[in-house]
Amino acid sequence: MGTRHGDSARIPMKPVKHGWHRLRSEFRTVRFRVLATVMAFLAAGLMVTGVSTLALDLRNLNSRVSDELLLQSARLQDTADRGHPGGGPFTSLDGLFKVFLQGGAPGKYESVMATVSGGTTFLPAGGQASNLAAPEVLETAWAEHLENRTVLHDMTLDGRTVRLAITSVELNGGASRGLLVAANQIGLQREQMVASFGTFAAASLATLLLAGAVGFLVTGRLFVPVRRLRQATASITFEDLGTRVLVPPGDDDVSHLATDFNRMLDRLEKGIADQRRFVDDASHELRTPLTIIGGHLQLLRAADPQDVVETQTLLLEELDRMQALVDELLMLARSGRPDFIRTDWIDADAFLAAAMDRVKVLADRRWHIDQLPGGRFRADRNRLTQAVEQLAANAVQSTRPDDVISLGAAWTHIPAGTSPREEHPAAGGIDIWVADTGCGISPADQERIFERFARAGVSRGTEGSGLGLPIVKAIAEAHGGTLRVTSRVDEGSRFVLSLPGGTA
Repeated sequence: MGTRHGDSARIPMKPVKHGWHRLRSEFRTVRFRVLATVMAFLAAGLMVTGVSTLALDLRNLNSRVSDELLLQSARLQDTADRGHPGGGPFTSLDGLFKVFLQGGAPGKYESVMATVSGGTTFLPAGGQASNLAAPEVLETAWAEHLENRTVLHDMTLDGRTVRLAITSVELNGGASRGLLVAANQIGLQREQMVASFGTFAAASLATLLLAGAVGFLVTGRLFVPVRRLRQATASITFEDLGTRVLVPPGDDDVSHLATDFNRMLDRLEKGIADQRRFVDDASHELRTPLTIIGGHLQLLRAADPQDVVETQTLLLEELDRMQALVDELLMLARSGRPDFIRTDWIDADAFLAAAMDRVKVLADRRWHIDQLPGGRFRADRNRLTQAVEQLAANAVQSTRPDDVISLGAAWTHIPAGTSPREEHPAAGGIDIWVADTGCGISPADQERIFERFARAGVSRGTEGSGLGLPIVKAIAEAHGGTLRVTSRVDEGSRFVLSLPGGTA
């Protein structure tokens, strides 16, 4: 019971641990990294913008408040210069201060006070932003003032910073002394700017959250093909290569990635299918010669020299046949590779003449060339020669000594105004054929002779491996072309290797 209790106590921890690992794995995804990078740059940009704006506003506020306070001193000097409204100069500071305070109302954050040494303190008739009549204001003003100058001084009044402009005033040669004190609630304005910065920060945070949410959704949709690509790679096995990624609409990098991935899987699937087919074909076709070799070795009479020689000859023939079969299977397996063909310019007439010289020694037949097309085309000379020789070998097996085997070629789909005999070849394709007047191929066999190990039901020679025509077809398809046949029983056959223009 104790063990079971301990096990049950650990059960709730598994989902938490699993959830933490899942969260950590999410942090490692490209989606999270891209979104986090963008969000970090956006947050840094907003922060730099907000702090820079606040610092600039505070500096401008400091300069503006000082300039506005100094204007009060200039206005007092202007009032003194104009003199008494009734005429003549001011004879007392009381009269000067009264006229000055009646001249204009302070601003929203401003306050003004005038005081005479040992006498009266004067305030405007209306309300002001700061209570300059407070004893600490008067004490600070008299303590900080300088003769014949205006002094700027910050002090705390009612819990807020207030900037004072203290101007020393004299009349009658210094017989009358007083002070003009102008104040501005710079602390309140600073608090308002900081509060505005807080609003900006809150709005920026909301913008970041909104941008993050939108970015999360957008990147989620954007990386759907990437996730499918990851899931596809995780689900692909050697036995099952049929999984494909859904290609999203558009012409962006993600679409190209999905398309290239699917193409890679197509090539991989085809390559593995070719390998499997090669193994299947080899195991199927090599079983018979191996059985023959094993049977003869079991029946070999070592004491009989003649039996040893005959068995040796037969085994060597079987080994040669096996080697030829393996070579043909390897060629078919490699036919889908990009380097299977190496194209070059080929003179059509010279190629046919050289091919005729090579194939006419295969058997005693009536060999001739039907048509020389002239001009040049692009193809792999060795592979194309191999294809023509294979078609000629098939024709030999289907004919007798008095039958005709012919080679020829003709241009197809040549655009108007061009000629294959020009220095630069025409854009059209070329048909190369091998025809014979042999036994022909039945319509039923014509559908299957291009399959591996398929053999025609009618033949006048020895049977081959059944891979000759599939090899020719593979060579044609590697050039982007086709192989077709027209045939009638007892009349002959015509195999046509069609190579398209541009790629051939």
